Amino acid sequence: MQERMPLLIFLMVCLMTVAYSTIGIYTPAMPAIAAHFGATAGEVQLTFSAYLIAFSFGQLIYGPLSDRHGRRPAIFIGLVIYVIGSALSALATSIEMLIVARAIQALGGCAGPVLARAIMRDLFDRDEGARLMAFVAMVMGVAPAFAPVFGGYLQVAFGWESIFWVLTGVGAIVLVLFVLFLKETHTGSNRAVGGGVMAMLMVYPRLMRSRLFIGYTLNAGFAMATIFVYVATAPFILIELLDIPPDIYGWYSLIPTFFNLAGAYVATRYTVRMGGLRMMLYGSIMVFVGSMTMVAFAAIGYLSVFTVVGPMAIVAFGLANVFPSAAQGAVSVAPRQAGAASSLNGFLTMLIASAAVVIVGLLPPGTQIPMAAVVGAMGILTMVSLLLTRDGDDTESD
Repeated sequence: MQERMPLLIFLMVCLMTVAYSTIGIYTPAMPAIAAHFGATAGEVQLTFSAYLIAFSFGQLIYGPLSDRHGRRPAIFIGLVIYVIGSALSALATSIEMLIVARAIQALGGCAGPVLARAIMRDLFDRDEGARLMAFVAMVMGVAPAFAPVFGGYLQVAFGWESIFWVLTGVGAIVLVLFVLFLKETHTGSNRAVGGGVMAMLMVYPRLMRSRLFIGYTLNAGFAMATIFVYVATAPFILIELLDIPPDIYGWYSLIPTFFNLAGAYVATRYTVRMGGLRMMLYGSIMVFVGSMTMVAFAAIGYLSVFTVVGPMAIVAFGLANVFPSAAQGAVSVAPRQAGAASSLNGFLTMLIASAAVVIVGLLPPGTQIPMAAVVGAMGILTMVSLLLTRDGDDTESD
């Protein structure tokens, strides 16, 4: 296993990068997309929330599918759908078509995080899996960090459609890499047997009755929602209210991401030593502090690049310590159904995040107050959800 570790990490990075870079790479082009289709900012934000919602529901299929038939077939199906959705996004002739195409793109891309977590659970125990997922997040973070920068330059040089053509090509390359190099990790007696689709899905009610599973999932979901609310709203605040050019906006977006990378590095060093629950506690405190800082600036009416980006950098550092341990903790509640547990965890996490994005889109635009209010609420709920993870070191076994 040790000699194959660099290849495994590289493949997991590819899976996660496809899913998460796609979320933010086109955000510098959102005002241009609105102008191109004659759409409102709220309508363009639907392309973002549609991706998150489809991403949420799509994950419910890939986990049970991979528990039954293996990780490789599920990854192949997901990447093919992702490539089709990316091409349709580039070819969109209306805002409605783009919204639908983004949903298709998400239905494919969501396979990545679900199956990466499941593969890690196939091969490693909870804390070691969390440590390696933190390392994957740290390496992977470079691509999503520069995605808005790259997207901004593509928008300025070639138009917004070029962003989605690039994603189409990247998805095709990753598909080929997985066909050539990924070996099946979920084999033999570990696979779920018997029954049909409904039998595969019946594991979900049992997981929903687990206090630990719900606690881990809510903690990850509320913390993750802060980032998605920021990504959905920051382009309009920085580009339209503060007159930041789209290609420069991408560079400001790097600041929270580099703090996220720093947090992921801390998680790789200390998760096994300190335990996942303690890392979740420290990370949640950082998320809370950053979100309350943003609320404080909004309350006094002070708006600048750094009153938006600075608090989110603190949140991003905390998220990097929360998410790997919370996600792996949820998956470890049911080791033999790691795919299903990963699916439900991912579904609920993204559902929370997409609901937060929808809520912020419904609030009156024109100031940073809607973003700060929703981010602040998510920060408070991140702390409260920790109460459900008491005795989380005694994870249930399947």
